Amino acid sequence: MKNQKLKLWTGIGVATMLASGGVVADEHGNAQDEEMMTSGKHHGGEGGEYHGGEGGEHHGGEGGEHHGGEGGEHHGGEGGEHHGGEGGEHHGGEGGEHHGGEYGEHHGGEGGEKGGHHGGEGGEHHGGEAGAAFSYFASGGEGGEGGEGGEGGEGGEGGEGGEAGNSVSAVSSDGAYTAMISMMQGHMMAARELIKAGEVAEGRPHLTHPWVEVYPMVEEGLEHRGQKGMGPKLERLAEKAGDANSWDDIQGDFQTAWVATEEALNGVNDRGEVSPATVSRVVLALTKQAVLEYDEALEDGEFVAVHEYQDGRGFVEAARNYLNDRQSVLTNANKEAWRDANKALDNLQKAWPTAVPPKKPVLEASELYSAQARLELALAPYLY
Repeated sequence: MKNQKLKLWTGIGVATMLASGGVVADEHGNAQDEEMMTSGKHHGGEGGEYHGGEGGEHHGGEGGEHHGGEGGEHHGGEGGEHHGGEGGEHHGGEGGEHHGGEYGEHHGGEGGEKGGHHGGEGGEHHGGEAGAAFSYFASGGEGGEGGEGGEGGEGGEGGEGGEAGNSVSAVSSDGAYTAMISMMQGHMMAARELIKAGEVAEGRPHLTHPWVEVYPMVEEGLEHRGQKGMGPKLERLAEKAGDANSWDDIQGDFQTAWVATEEALNGVNDRGEVSPATVSRVVLALTKQAVLEYDEALEDGEFVAVHEYQDGRGFVEAARNYLNDRQSVLTNANKEAWRDANKALDNLQKAWPTAVPPKKPVLEASELYSAQARLELALAPYLY
């Protein structure tokens, strides 16, 4: 989409690459990364977008979910997943985006959020597929922590350059599960900050995202860990979002849903333990998704997709909270790396100075990719 921008990582190996004497892009690795980040996407029709392929995801049917209108987006594929039914979810307007039917979430209008594209390049996916940010938990990513998978780590054979959506599982990977729950919290923090600041219309849509966008990815992982009570609480929060005119209107449902996310994080595994490597990967997944959202929000040096910017701010804040809450896990392993990681995250977080984006970006997207690469380098002692 933005071919002129240099992507400074090729997955988890960027820290090794940087440490070995500079950032040198490997053509093969970049090609794999780009393929992963755009997997399942076909651009066609009149400015439209088709997601799927065989075994893919089909959004639509009679009254089902349709992304589009003019310049809109259609998700589909044969033998895939069908979201919708009568009175289902409609994403559209002329180039805009409408989420939620009864949830009342509306993004855009004419010339809305880039034709309804969510999640950056290969970021958050609708319909239960993890995107590029979850490549940290893909094949080989967690194999060193007690073998969450077959040969080469979680997901069997194959390196990390493979397709994250096909190999990342919230059932088998504690890290992916944790990152998904933390991503829910990022959406919720964005909503809370905006609504409390009086930007109620801006905040409402973010209340629906944990249920609409993230829950399908993590649902099986929640059931596997006995956390079945979260879904109804997130759904109620999404349903009530459209009726909120102030923080008081939504605070009770928000708190109930937030407690459910905390319980889900605390129930990550039977031992209640998280390794330094998993903590690091969760932080990197959240920040990588934030950078992708930021990049997607920018066009010609201006923020044109406000919700993408706000999602990124929420994800970085979630990463910060998660890192701070697990301080003892990291400092017990390596105090110097902990200090370096905090400094790197501070620098990355400067890109989001306010809840509503500034007129001009504090950092260019390329600078932010560099900042995320430096964070990965700082966390490398926990990863290798």
